[in-house]
Amino acid sequence: MLAKINMIITQLFALDIGFKPESWQKTLPALVIGMIGIFLVIGIIILSTYALNKSFSKKDKDDPSKETEQ
Repeated sequence: MLAKINMIITQLFALDIGFKPESWQKTLPALVIGMIGIFLVIGIIILSTYALNKSFSKKDKDDPSKETEQ
């Protein structure tokens, strides 16, 4: 068990993790496209929820039964 943990730790430290400014040229456009996609999907969900609420909501002013209760 200890040998497996030691092997995992050794492999983690063997990774070449560091700051590479040239990688931003490849990853930044993908990040921007992904964020735009997320905001578009959230916007579509908000607009469809708003439209469904507007189309299926009951209006209190048009309901004559509520006027007799007051």
